[in-house]
Amino acid sequence: MWYPLALIVPIFFIFGLVFGSFSNALIYRIPSKEYTIFKPRRSICPSCKHELAWKDNIPLFSYLTLKGRCRYCGSKISPRYPLVELMTASLYALNAALFPLSEAISLSLMVTGLVVSAFIDLEHYMIPDSGVILVGLGSFFWAFFRGRFPENLIGALIVTGAMVAFFLIANQFRKDSFGFGDVELLAVLSLATGILGSLYTIMIAAFVALASYAIASAVKRRKFDRLAQLPFGPFIASAGYLTVLVLDLIEGLYAF
Repeated sequence: MWYPLALIVPIFFIFGLVFGSFSNALIYRIPSKEYTIFKPRRSICPSCKHELAWKDNIPLFSYLTLKGRCRYCGSKISPRYPLVELMTASLYALNAALFPLSEAISLSLMVTGLVVSAFIDLEHYMIPDSGVILVGLGSFFWAFFRGRFPENLIGALIVTGAMVAFFLIANQFRKDSFGFGDVELLAVLSLATGILGSLYTIMIAAFVALASYAIASAVKRRKFDRLAQLPFGPFIASAGYLTVLVLDLIEGLYAF
């Protein structure tokens, strides 16, 4: 069935705003020892704990109308909330613009998992199982509808084995030098990217991470510390998504 882009892209954008708001709840609640995904049932202000009314919880719009402050206590709302909502909505719309409907839905599921994983890792240095599961499901269905099975499943097993071996070896030389959450995230992404795409994901993520740290060190005038720890999840997430978008082009470079 043919779907006009002028209709489907805005619909995906709106759904992206909704799921971006849901992702914000996950990002806040998953690392917390006080809350769970399902409790409390309604969204609350992180500062005053007041339950938010529906008009305070409209993605992006509420933040703008409230001028970035809680209606009840006046505390500043983190800009992470509108950022996640706008980012998720934009990526959903991009998926709809570039891929058929079934693949766009699958890739949007992957995007949700990547956003949740990246932002939690950025703040808490951990990649949640729920984020990994969402990425894995999205990657599986995208590759399935793309006609990349069973090749990608075999490739994912090889990538997973290689990453587990790297994790064990790296942590023998320096403890916690590479987190197992990074291994899991790369493993489930490989369901979509395959072996070649996984190599590009790792290469792009490592280069961007190193460049970002070097730039941040220069701006803050800090000495470059080769032993410094960085949350690698955000770089894996962005590199993995970019690799999926250009995967056909990457594979075409090696076609004989």
